[in-house]
Amino acid sequence: MRPDTRRLSVVAALLVSLVVATGCTQDPEKPTLDEAAKQLVADGDKLLASPSLTATGSATATEKADKDNEAGCLQGQVQRFFRAQGDLTGPPNKHSPGTAAGLLRGLLVSEGYEVIVDDLDLADENLGVTVLRNPATELTFMVTVRNSQQPNILIVGKTSCYEPNV
Repeated sequence: MRPDTRRLSVVAALLVSLVVATGCTQDPEKPTLDEAAKQLVADGDKLLASPSLTATGSATATEKADKDNEAGCLQGQVQRFFRAQGDLTGPPNKHSPGTAAGLLRGLLVSEGYEVIVDDLDLADENLGVTVLRNPATELTFMVTVRNSQQPNILIVGKTSCYEPNV
């Protein structure tokens, strides 16, 4: 066998091995709607109980992913929401909305979420916004903190869209 032919055979064998190995490895499967909703509520509850929130204010859940919602999904699909609202503690100048939103962003990042919107483009002295998504669970949270109107703290989490449970 000529050296060029041997090298070509080795490269071909390596490529075939790589293709077979890649074909055998699977991406982690997307959670079911119920699994995603359960994780959404767990992550939302962590936010509400966190020292990051209690250092600046308090909030309570107003919706805990207990009903299917078609808004924002293709026809025949649904998603679920976690919603909470509350207020900053102390006078309006005591807490910066950007700092309060940043504290909650830090907690979500530690839970595997990734920032998907640059909150610096949305923030000002009266408004802090952060939007994060967990690539493993496909959950998204948006945290809005404002001192110009009440409620000051708005938290919205959502699952991705799914076929409804039968």
